[in-house]
Amino acid sequence: MIAKVLKLGFLFLLVTSHKTLPFAYVVRFYYHAIQGFFLSRLKYLATKSNSFGYNSPKDLFTWVTLRSHASPLEIDMYMHKSNSTYFLDLDIARTKLLTRLLQKFWWACYDNDQGKFKSKHTLSNIPYTPVATVQCRFIKELKPFQKYDISSRILAWDDKWLFVLSKFVTKKKGEEVINAIALTKYVLKNGRITVAPKEYLEICGFLSEENDKINQKNYQLVTSLVDVQDLENVAKVMA
Repeated sequence: MIAKVLKLGFLFLLVTSHKTLPFAYVVRFYYHAIQGFFLSRLKYLATKSNSFGYNSPKDLFTWVTLRSHASPLEIDMYMHKSNSTYFLDLDIARTKLLTRLLQKFWWACYDNDQGKFKSKHTLSNIPYTPVATVQCRFIKELKPFQKYDISSRILAWDDKWLFVLSKFVTKKKGEEVINAIALTKYVLKNGRITVAPKEYLEICGFLSEENDKINQKNYQLVTSLVDVQDLENVAKVMA
């Protein structure tokens, strides 16, 4: 009887903690990379369009959502999701956002459409996306097994940096509750060469006069951030 209970308890732990098991991060990362990028190849070749429908300026500031839960192995001594684990979730959420939203740019690089590379149809043409900084404001704790969404979107850009806004959201009586809000600063690199945000946003068909105005407004919010608490004000503006 005791052995059966222990076995069931172990299986329950495995199921509810799948996102924090060894190599789970790698599996989650490549799952969204493959789903957002590689599986779109045939449709892209046929239509030269984004397989998720992100093809026009109105799609630039689209929220892309990742659903998750606070697993037992993420819980700290205060019995809520440890602050350090938010950053792992952010990695996966941003991967889902950028592989889907910038899909046309990734394929344009792979196919060497701009003629900037020595060859075509090679993954080495695709820029890598290092994170420069991440600021996070923790607002309300997430309890064990609590479900939540991580919604991410492009917030602003300049000549070098791309700023991505992410928010951890739960529901309470039908109302959205922001549990945490984060701002990530990205740069896209081809080797040592920086890819300007306007370049890949233009290839994706996202640039317009209206979006330039929105970017100027949002960029002022980014540059005026004195401390991470101001991120909460950004979230309210973007709601």
